[in-house]
Amino acid sequence: MKYHVVFDLDFKRNTYPGKFIVLEGIEASGKTTQVKLLNEMLSKTQVVFVTKNPTDNEIGAYIRNEILSGKNKNVPPVAYQYLFAADRVAQQVDLIERLKKGETIISDRYFWSSVAYGIADREGTNYTNWEEVSMTALHLLSTYHQFLLPDLSIYLDVSLDESLRRISGSAKHTEIYDNHKANIKIKKGYDWIRKTFPKEITVLNGEKPLDEITKEIVELIGNLNT
Repeated sequence: MKYHVVFDLDFKRNTYPGKFIVLEGIEASGKTTQVKLLNEMLSKTQVVFVTKNPTDNEIGAYIRNEILSGKNKNVPPVAYQYLFAADRVAQQVDLIERLKKGETIISDRYFWSSVAYGIADREGTNYTNWEEVSMTALHLLSTYHQFLLPDLSIYLDVSLDESLRRISGSAKHTEIYDNHKANIKIKKGYDWIRKTFPKEITVLNGEKPLDEITKEIVELIGNLNT
């Protein structure tokens, strides 16, 4: 028996004086570098708080040290995003308190990543079946629809070939997702997000010179106040 289900989905919008900025993208898309550059630039004129997913909190540290490192092989991949969700639940109170104070929050990844990576974590996902992908993605989003939505979610768009080149030339890319096979799946997950929520995702060319990308992001942040 098949059931046809239709519903509307929205997220919890930021109504506080602070701004919440998130950088997203596949592996080696330049997120971490841009977060660092933005922090250096924006901190000159405002209070900036930089965070990341997973966080440096207790749950986040477990994810980074045990899961992403590949050390703990007893946790099945389909369970990874439940751990990320728990980490973000613990993070929400702090984020909201900072936004109430008018701080600018810049995050290296947020819940959109759980959709892209969560789809990739499910072995055998048929990416040619958009309905199947949508069901998996919406299941993941059901955990987050009451989480605070970023004011600006920036997707740094780089090709799979460029990502592979950057990973191959870097000693820091040693986590379980830092490979071409995983990246292909993750990019398809982000494609679903971009198609389904086009007004929530701002796409920038992540292969431009670093300073040009930073300038574009700063302009986008400035436009939030107009």
